[in-house]
Amino acid sequence: MSGRMALALLLILLWCCGSASGERGPKVSRRAPRTRSCLDLPEEILEQMFGRLSVGVLSAFHHTLQIAPPERQNMTCPSTGRLARDRSRTPVNILSLSPWAYRVSHDPARYPRFLPEAYCLCKGCLMGPNGEENDRFRSTPVYSPTVILRRTGSCVGGRHSYTESYVSVAVGCTCVPLLEKDKHREQKAKQEKSHA
Repeated sequence: MSGRMALALLLILLWCCGSASGERGPKVSRRAPRTRSCLDLPEEILEQMFGRLSVGVLSAFHHTLQIAPPERQNMTCPSTGRLARDRSRTPVNILSLSPWAYRVSHDPARYPRFLPEAYCLCKGCLMGPNGEENDRFRSTPVYSPTVILRRTGSCVGGRHSYTESYVSVAVGCTCVPLLEKDKHREQKAKQEKSHA
C-alpha cells in the first residue's frame, strides 16, 4: 500500500468512526466572515484636498458665507418700505435689483457636505420708480462652475476614497430683460387667472 492510499484510508476511517459515535465529521466554524466598515477620511485631509482643487471664488465663498438663521431662510421678494428702514444692516444680496437668498444642500457623500445654493426671491426685478417689482425683467440665477469631492464606492485601506467632480452652483441672481415669447406667455397666464 502506498503512503497516499494509507492516508486516505485513515481519513475515511476517522470520519466513519466519528459519525458512528454521533459526530458528523470535523467541526467547522459557521460564523460569517467579519466585514470591516469603511471609515471616512479625516476632516483635515478632506479640507486640504478640497482647498487644492477649489482655488478661486467658491473656496472663499464656502468659508466666509454666513447663512441666514432658519427662521429667515424661506424669504420672499422684499418690499421697498421694509428695505428703506434699515439699509445699513441689510445684506448686499437683499439690496440687489434681483435679490436672492441661500438654501443649504446637504449630501453626506460629498465634500463640502453643506453647500449654499442661491435662489431668486423675486420673479421680476426691483426696477420700478419706487423700487417695486417690474415684470418686464426677470430675475435669473447666476451659476459658477466649481469642483467638489464625491465619495466613490471603493474602500482603500479602510477609508472611503473620493474623486473630484465638477458641478454648477447658483451663487446669486441677476436681472435679464424678458423675451417677447416670455412676455406673451405671461400675458396669457394673467388673462387665464383673471377669467378663472
